[in-house]
Amino acid sequence: MLIVERVAALHRIDLFAATPGNVLAAVAAAAEEVTLEPGGVLIEAGALEDCCYAILTGRVQVLVNGRVLVEAGPGSTVGELAVLVPEPRSATVTAIEPSGFLRVHKATIDDLIADQPVFASSIIAALVARLRATSAHLDAT
Repeated sequence: MLIVERVAALHRIDLFAATPGNVLAAVAAAAEEVTLEPGGVLIEAGALEDCCYAILTGRVQVLVNGRVLVEAGPGSTVGELAVLVPEPRSATVTAIEPSGFLRVHKATIDDLIADQPVFASSIIAALVARLRATSAHLDAT
């Protein structure tokens, strides 16, 4: 995927949508492409990692103790907490259909937060939305 294609893809991701294209170019250049087949594990609960994933194609399930908390697809991110607070992963994320991602590391996010304060607001808004969705899902079950 070319850098310009990665920038366009990142603009469709909730976490990066408000970030200017010239800033996203640096993120896109540093990001790594990852693909998974159904059943493939993207994130393992308990793992120590410093990256998040932008979902470009496909769908994933986020599981805690074998219980599905949420499903996510294109336009979403998973693993954001690891780039904000480096602790063991709280959930396992598996692909439920062929899926493609961009892996973004903590150092890249840290630089973006330092250079673009609006990005910090975007992260907060995305995490609040995720918390509300997870809470609604748990209330419904």
